[in-house]
Amino acid sequence: MLFKRMAGQISLEFSLLVLVVLVVSMSLIVNIMNDLFNEEERIIDKIDIAAKTAVSLVNSHYNGTYANETLIYTGLTYNESNGSVYVTIHIIPKNAINKDVGDFIINYIYDNQHINRSKYNISIY
Repeated sequence: MLFKRMAGQISLEFSLLVLVVLVVSMSLIVNIMNDLFNEEERIIDKIDIAAKTAVSLVNSHYNGTYANETLIYTGLTYNESNGSVYVTIHIIPKNAINKDVGDFIINYIYDNQHINRSKYNISIY
């Protein structure tokens, strides 16, 4: 009878030990990930995701936006200069992007991801 009570206690202690190891592991992973990616890289990633979404919305004629052809998002490039970041969104075919479509994509990126317009200058090429 005494052994069965001890087995339950050992199981509880083992469970608590596993929980502590799991919590410590997760905190280490979060700290490492925060050190690897700075805030600017996270914002560039947000811009990338929003651009993909905006192109998809244009292709589905969201909110009256319409391009003559199916648009394909091919990526982005960015450069830093004088405290500003210049981001260029690459979409093909270029001739299918009219002013309304271009404005929709850029405004969607700024508004949806809450991007600072004075620091990040986004254009479409």
